[in-house]
Order: sequence, then structure tokens, then C-alpha cells
Amino acid sequence: MASRDDKSHEGAEKEQHSPPGRPSRSRTFQSVQTVTGGASSPAASSESRELSADTRNERLGRESRATESGTETRLLPGNWDAAYLEPKALLVQREGLEDLTVPLYPDRSYVFGRAPESTVVFSHDAVSRQHGRLSFREDHRWVYRDLNSRNGSFMGREEARVSSDERLRFQRMGPSHDWVLEAGDVVLLGNGKSRITLLAEVPQGLVAGARVKQAVSAVTAQLERAIDRCAHHHLPVFLRGDSGTGKTFIAREIHSRSGLDGNFVILNCGRLPQDSSALSSELLGHVKGAFTDALPRVGKLYSANGGTLFLDEVEFLPAIAQDFLVDVLEGTGSFAPLGAPADFREPPPRFRLISASKVPLRQTGLRPDLAQRLAAGDFIILPTLEERREDIPRLVESFLHRLKVEQQYDAELTRDAIAFLQRADWPGQIRELESTVKTVVAREAAQQLLEGIERQRVIVTLEAVTSYLEQRELGFGGPLSMASPRTTLPGVEMPPSVRKRPGDLTARDIQEALAKHEGNRTRAAAELGVALNTLKARMKAFGIE
Repeated sequence: MASRDDKSHEGAEKEQHSPPGRPSRSRTFQSVQTVTGGASSPAASSESRELSADTRNERLGRESRATESGTETRLLPGNWDAAYLEPKALLVQREGLEDLTVPLYPDRSYVFGRAPESTVVFSHDAVSRQHGRLSFREDHRWVYRDLNSRNGSFMGREEARVSSDERLRFQRMGPSHDWVLEAGDVVLLGNGKSRITLLAEVPQGLVAGARVKQAVSAVTAQLERAIDRCAHHHLPVFLRGDSGTGKTFIAREIHSRSGLDGNFVILNCGRLPQDSSALSSELLGHVKGAFTDALPRVGKLYSANGGTLFLDEVEFLPAIAQDFLVDVLEGTGSFAPLGAPADFREPPPRFRLISASKVPLRQTGLRPDLAQRLAAGDFIILPTLEERREDIPRLVESFLHRLKVEQQYDAELTRDAIAFLQRADWPGQIRELESTVKTVVAREAAQQLLEGIERQRVIVTLEAVTSYLEQRELGFGGPLSMASPRTTLPGVEMPPSVRKRPGDLTARDIQEALAKHEGNRTRAAAELGVALNTLKARMKAFGIE
């Protein structure tokens, strides 16, 4: 298959300019580049889109070998590769399901397959349990790797759809090898019915299906207004909140709503190296040959160029990194990647700065001048889950929605289960609540399989929730720190719940539950605390229609 990368680099010596005041969104620093000399013709440009064995990945391999030979290359420290069209989202197409749009974040990897733990689940038999993985490489490119799938992965372009079996026109992607992908590329997983398309932009309003629309609490409405306010200015933002309250999520939201062209880059301050060379490589990158076996690497600051740099857990920032960041924010010092020549003249990276901490800035122990710079902007104090308990049903619904559209878990929690979650203590905040919902759904779905029940809507009962939380608390150690499951919230009506072993259910129990729910067997089974197939079996035994 052919790709745009088969074209020669046009005018390698020409400087790439960005619109005034806005850095280029997809520039990637390269320490060395093959000099092709001259622009390609329109015919050559057209031919580069035709399918052939000469792929983008083969071209990159040739450039790497040419670089090693040293005969036809020269060092271009200020040159950035503008030919790579960086994708920003995925369009996921699965047979029998609505299309799904998934935003791409450089700090995440995306696994595709039939396994429930996959980032996006494909149920078609042609797809392996763990079929392939998409990740962001240090050279600032998105790469796909086939995970030794049974039926293979195939790469092509959308315009190549000319055959009933597209695999005949697409290139098979061998396993154990990184395949560079860009916007417009299409990957077939096993067959043409399971596919992902890389998009240049994130379509508005189409991410992970329709969002759940429910009323929010006053504190959440205030938080939403703060996010929108920060999205409409480019001042630094400091987020303070307990662990698990969603600081990273809020930072992403600010970046997304700001409409910035560049990436959202997370810098975990607690994991930064304390060696000066390693720190420089992490933040500014390094060129090929900067040290033994070194390949070109784009630093975090250049990755965030034109986008947002998120300093997470800023209270753990090492002293050497504090000195480095002060120089960056003041615009002093060198911005040259490690090993770059003395005449490096690339403009310094420009990005939106968001920082976050679990403690107030005065208690972080940061250098006073750095703390003042982080404070020279907007502040958002994230509420705890205890301060927004009325939002828990809406949060649960949003978690279930994502499980359905991404992992194909069709699940529902009973009213008493949701009311219990609303009363419970959540020291791990939203992260703990989300983990609990995902786990109880997966457990109940697995139990259905063990009982030989075909995959159907999963009804998670109060008993299932409390059983899991009790087991988890025993694993942690210490008493269960939950409210009593029979305690009621003001204004919350708790339905009476029959808790009998399936074999002890009487015909009257079943008839009363069916009458209460107007013949809805799914809700009657949830009320009785049994699986739907168990209810059907008992109904058949009693002759209940």
C-alpha cells in the first residue's frame, strides 16, 4: 500500500511558518533528515496515494538506514517534520452497533479486541481477544501494533474501498512491529466489518455516543461555569482537590473546550528524574546520537507546543525541575534538545499551563517565585463526592453509558443499589465510585456466563454491590466504612426487597413481583434478587405465563 510518506520532503531547507501567535499543531523535531533536493511533481504526488508495497513504514526504515550511513544526510536542528498528519480521534465501526468516536490522548494507549478489559470491545468472532494496540511513540507519532491476532490487522486508506473484501487492497500489518499511522488511515481488525479510522479532528458532540443529560447539583454547576471561564482565557490555571476528585479530567476538559490545536500533555511531577541530563531529555527531548544508542525523542515541552502542559502533583516537583521550569516560564536559558548543536535556533515551545495539587500552593514547598507564577492565573477548587452526593446517580449513569458504548456491557443498577451508593463513604472519591461500578458490572456479567446464560442486560442488585464492597474492604483490612444498606435518604423511596434463595421462591413471590412491575420480568428478577433466566425457570416450574 502506498501513503503520503512516499513523497519526497518538499523544500527541506524552507522554513515552515505558523499563523501569527499560534504554534504549528503537528510539528515534530527531528535531529536528522534525508536531503532530497527539489520538490516532487504533481504526478509523483498522485502516485504516492496509489497502493504499492512501498509503504510509509518502509520509507521511514530507509530514512533511518540512510541516516546511519551518513552519506546523504545533514543535521537540521531547526527543522520540523510538517508532513506527518497527526490524528486526534478514532472513528470505531462495529457490525450492528452505532459508530463510536474516541478522542486520542498521547498519555494513553488503546487496546482493541473481544476481551472485556479492552479499551474498545469488538464482539465479532474474526477479532481476537487482544487484537491490536495503538499508542503514542516518543518520536511524536501514533503507532499500531498487531498483538499476534488470529486473522491479522490490515492498513489502508478510505479511498481504497473498491473491493467487496477490502483486505485484498489493504496491507497486512505484521505482528511485533510498530506501524506508523496518521489521520485518514483505516485499520481493519480481522475483516472489513470491524474497523477504526483515524481522524484529524474530534467531532463535536459525537464522543462515546450521546451524553447522558440530567440535572446537576449546584456545586457541579458552579464547577462547569469555572471550566468554561478558564476555556475562554489562556492564563495559567491551578487545580486543587483530593486524590480521585477528577483533576486530570477537569484539565482535559479545559484543554478540549479551549479549542487549542496542540496536544494535551501530562507531566507527572513526582516521577521526573533528578539527574540533569535525564531531566533535559524528558522535558526538551534529545537528538540521535546524544548518548549511546540514542534515537530522536521529542520532549514533553515540545510535545505540548500549541497545546496544554498539565503539571500533575506539582507538590512533588524535584528542586532541579523547579529551577528548570522557572527558566522555561521566564523565557530564559536554553531550549535545545540534549545533544543538539550550538547553533540550534528553534523558537521555544508555547503552551497553556495547568497545574494541580492535593494541597494549597503555600503548602507545596515550591520555590516562591515558581509558586507565584503558577498562581498568576485562575483557580478551581474541586468539590469532594461528599459535597455532591446528589450527582452520584448521574455519575453512575454516565459510567454505565461508557461501558455500553465502549465495552458493550449493557447494564443497569437497581434503585436500592444506587441509593446505597449515594449514602456510602467514598474516600477514593469519583475514581473509587467509577471503579466500583465497573467492577460490579463485570462480576455480574461473568456470573451470567458461569450460569450458562446468554449475554443479556445485566441487572446489578443491592446484594451484588454490598457483596463486592464487603469483599474489597476485607482485602484492604479494617471494618466496612459504609452506611447501612437499609438506611434511607430523605426523599428517596426504597422498594421492599425480597431476598430468598432461588429454590425458596414461591409462586406468590413471583406473581407479586410481576404484578408490581406490570409484567416486566427483568425488573421483577432484580426485585427478587435472582437472574432473569432463573426467574423464567421458576415461572415455568409453577406454570406462570
